[in-house]
Amino acid sequence: MIDAITKPLARVVEAAQTFVAEREVRLLHVVTTEALRIATIRHIAAEELHSENRCPFLILEAPAVANGAGWGACADELRADMEELRALHENAPEREVEIRRMPREARCSSSLGRFGVELRAALECVSAPIEGLVIVLAPIEVADAKQWAEDVAALIARKDLARARWVVVDIEDPVCRPVAEALGETAITVDARVAGADIRAGIEDMLESVASAPPGARGMRLVGAAGPDEPPPPRKTRPAPPTPEQAQALADAKGLPAASLQVEPMHKLRSLVVGAAAALARGDAKGAITKQREARAMSLGMGLRRVAVMMALVLGGYAIQAGASQTAVEIFREARAEAEAEKLPELAAQAQMAIGASLLVQKRSDDAAFAFAEAGRLAAAMNSPIMAIEGYRMCGQLLAAKGDHKHASQAFCRALEIADDATTVERGVSSAPQAARALAALCRAHALEAQAASLEQQAIAMEQLQDYDPEIKEPRHAREHVV
Repeated sequence: MIDAITKPLARVVEAAQTFVAEREVRLLHVVTTEALRIATIRHIAAEELHSENRCPFLILEAPAVANGAGWGACADELRADMEELRALHENAPEREVEIRRMPREARCSSSLGRFGVELRAALECVSAPIEGLVIVLAPIEVADAKQWAEDVAALIARKDLARARWVVVDIEDPVCRPVAEALGETAITVDARVAGADIRAGIEDMLESVASAPPGARGMRLVGAAGPDEPPPPRKTRPAPPTPEQAQALADAKGLPAASLQVEPMHKLRSLVVGAAAALARGDAKGAITKQREARAMSLGMGLRRVAVMMALVLGGYAIQAGASQTAVEIFREARAEAEAEKLPELAAQAQMAIGASLLVQKRSDDAAFAFAEAGRLAAAMNSPIMAIEGYRMCGQLLAAKGDHKHASQAFCRALEIADDATTVERGVSSAPQAARALAALCRAHALEAQAASLEQQAIAMEQLQDYDPEIKEPRHAREHVV
């Protein structure tokens, strides 16, 4: 089943390498799934280091909100990335490339118009040996697919932006395929979605193996690994299996439900879980939900409270796949309540993040922003910095796209405050660098150039797993001015 994930990413790498090498290609159009979104973007970004590449890659993830208003956030991201690019080359030991400073922020009647003017200015800031810029458009949300595709097509068609090359990442649906088709041989389209047939084949094989495990099977045979049809005879040196009374006594001593030590119930539970996944892979969402509900009910009946919450999180995911996002919200809320009752804060935070994602599917951006902020609060309270940072960053991203700079800056600052207390590795693998750049963009929009530059340097330090002095980056000082 691993091939089902690696094959799409391999196609992305191959297409991105072709895009870099063939400079006449204007657009690389990638269609992927939500589960592979981050991995896809990282593989694309890695091609900036390709030996034949002559263009910096600028990755813009601002949501494409209704009425094209999201292009304003993209313009802010663009300015922040250009300033960071300038600082990197200016501080390089061997300064071979000069990036000029961006001019004063453009003022236009539309967000799309402003982005176009800002991009033209950015292109004028780079010169040989840099050939232009690669703009990677990978919005975390697209509210109006038709408008998004029209806007992308209009930008690519502009002659004053000819030195820009484009990568567009669509999630699930190939929204910009018509844009790529209109460009003919100057566009490349790659489908990096997980192949349903490959997933189905892998799950069906696993399900068959799990179901065929004989009574008394042990170890990996219980989870689908190969093994004999009959269990081996008991070894003389192996102690006899415990009686029900002994199993109960052992469970009580360990603080575990007795059913968790019984082979047959756990085997049935595994079969239900894998069967639900197999049903979904076949396109039978109703069957998947039915089996997963049974698995959750069985977990509750066995006293496996933590497992039951996890089963609910999976169940909510299946509901989203079935197009029942509001049902998913209700399931996730129930899961959060159970997690809090059982004192499982990390699962409560996961459930809250899932609520935010479900609301985003419904295009309820304001409610989603609040849900992500609450997830950040829960994760911070349980000392889980990576999840807490992501919750507040997502909240800030959505608010910034709506033009609510005051509350967006507060969310980004909270993410960075949590990053201050995290380890160097935790900061580097989290989305704290993106939060720093987003806050820098807001600072620059309010003419806070010094604070913006400091935040961009912090983002670089975090990505390079370097320590920094929290007093230098001044997130709170920046917030006081932005709000």
